[in-house]
Amino acid sequence: MPMRVVGCGNAWAGDDSAGLEIVRRLEERGGCPCELLERPQAGVELMEVLRGVETVLFLDAVSSGAPAGTLHLVPLPSAVIVPRTLGAISSHGWGLAETLRLMAALRHRIPRLGLLGVEIEAALPGTPRSAPVESAIQVVVERFAAFEEFLAPEGQWDWVTPRRFAPGEALCSLAKGEAPTDKGGF
Repeated sequence: MPMRVVGCGNAWAGDDSAGLEIVRRLEERGGCPCELLERPQAGVELMEVLRGVETVLFLDAVSSGAPAGTLHLVPLPSAVIVPRTLGAISSHGWGLAETLRLMAALRHRIPRLGLLGVEIEAALPGTPRSAPVESAIQVVVERFAAFEEFLAPEGQWDWVTPRRFAPGEALCSLAKGEAPTDKGGF
């Protein structure tokens, strides 16, 4: 399997469900050559998610201050993303950084990693997704082939800084085979 797509988030917290919803809609649509997984919470099992593929793309909600519905394409790990600081005693403190360190220590092959983040408006329990996030989800699903091509091993994975796609124009440059021009940071 060349690429695995992992939807993350909380299905019951409004916009925070964006990553999970994209995976769900891609599964419903069918025809995606990628392996699609839902992982609401990361933990030690993340190491298994990273094994046996060339590329892993995480889909998740993000909050950077950009307009809701903005898409962020970020290579991982990235120096521009500051991880959440969680107590070392909590099992929820295990994330991607810890998994990558463990894989390196065990000399496991680490795939190319990326994050497609959907900028959220709100992530309140029991609320529906906002209109801008719904729109962004629809665009990602409709144009997912552009991501597959861009992230494929023979694709143009030559960027080292995050790419930002404004709501409404999202993915147009990828769909045309052009390199995105807006290199906004997080």
